Amino acid sequence: MNENELMLILKSNPEFACLVSDMIPKAKKIYVDSRHDLAISVMRSNNKYRDGHYVTHVYVNGKRKVVEKATEEELYDFLFEHYKAIDNRLKPLEDVFEMFILDKRSRAISEQTIKEYRRYFGYLNPKIQKKRLIDISEDDIRTWLINEFLQRKPKKEALKKMLQIIGMIFKFGIRKRLCIENPVSYIQAQDYYKCCDLSNKTNEDRSFSEEDIVQIKAYAMEHSTNPHAAMILLAIETGMRAGELAALRKSDIDGDIIHIHRQQTKIPRSELSEQQFFVDVDYTKNERMNPSGGRPFPISEECRKAIDVALVLPGESEYLFHHSNGSPVQKDCYGRYLRRVCKRLGINITHNHAFRVALNARLIAAGVDGNERCLVLGHSMQTNERHYSFGDKRRVEDIKEKLNSNKIA
Repeated sequence: MNENELMLILKSNPEFACLVSDMIPKAKKIYVDSRHDLAISVMRSNNKYRDGHYVTHVYVNGKRKVVEKATEEELYDFLFEHYKAIDNRLKPLEDVFEMFILDKRSRAISEQTIKEYRRYFGYLNPKIQKKRLIDISEDDIRTWLINEFLQRKPKKEALKKMLQIIGMIFKFGIRKRLCIENPVSYIQAQDYYKCCDLSNKTNEDRSFSEEDIVQIKAYAMEHSTNPHAAMILLAIETGMRAGELAALRKSDIDGDIIHIHRQQTKIPRSELSEQQFFVDVDYTKNERMNPSGGRPFPISEECRKAIDVALVLPGESEYLFHHSNGSPVQKDCYGRYLRRVCKRLGINITHNHAFRVALNARLIAAGVDGNERCLVLGHSMQTNERHYSFGDKRRVEDIKEKLNSNKIA
């Protein structure tokens, strides 16, 4: 339980808060007494400002230092922080990593980023994870990097990300005075690029082919009463992200335009909640830091057919894609369904993003320029995207005509 969660509990239960406030000084005293073996004495002085003060000694960098406080409680508070800092410096890397994660959550870092941090940290050798932070050297990191991580033939970007995350943990440790240096700062990713997978995936490697889409579309039409299958049909025609599809509501369809301006995001399990749940947020992935009202997508003939399939799904709901009880589809469930469909059809690519790449290729073939693709797909070209507003009906209408003339059978 982190400090914020503890404060929430204390505020909600005054009686428990009083009990805890009585216990804390006793717990601190027990903690200090178990570590502090030097005498604590009461001063007797002619100086009235110092008479009755509590005095003891501590060792700082091997040197004996006098500590004097006005009251016994103040002295124990000081000693508690002193020994806590020493204990923190003895923490293994895995414990410091958890402290680092809590710090990131307090700064409203997305759970997707937290998940990425955990995935990369998992690549570290368990022996290094359990080693004290202050004992981990540059040689430890280099040896693991050469003998283990680089044997995986990572991409250059993965190598840079790996070193960046380890470095961030050490920088956090320095800020919290858990260590004095960052050994990763001496390691340059470019020195190891030659050990990485330097091949580049083509659009064909990252995208469904036209043949793939024909198969997937046919399968989805056969199972069109399943909301996951209906989502596939709209993903093919719009390239919408999984979270955007899950959060799409019927009110977002206005005439010949889909207004894509929200996404479904996951709130993970925590110590206060044993369940993970999904909520809608009023921005899309590329707008998280700079919300700008979403983006339009023109409803072509095939897109309209996909929407019509969704509109007759069993049950009533404000969401376009929903179960028979009216609850919206969860994006993770949709992702798993898509993977099963692709594997059943013998298609190696199994992720929703491949629909975006495929649609981008179709838009290029239809003569849609880069700025127009940015407008409707919500790519990360934010600078260009700001020049095209949601109200640019003329440009959106042009894109719709191009899509209608270049549809897949």
